Amino acid sequence: MVKCPYCNQSHYRMGITTTTLVYYPPIYKDGVNINPDKNEYRTRCECLHCGKVFYIVNGKVVKEE
Repeated sequence: MVKCPYCNQSHYRMGITTTTLVYYPPIYKDGVNINPDKNEYRTRCECLHCGKVFYIVNGKVVKEE
């Protein structure tokens, strides 16, 4: 569950997601992708409890930089 890193509440609005633009073609060996996507996905979020902005970067919550 995503929680605001400032107030620890889970009441937020998701905004724009940006990503790096490198293509990683899937390469499989024994059924496992050995060339996974290494792009960074960054989603801007606004906490609807405290009003602060934070980001979800590759699935991890980080404070505004």
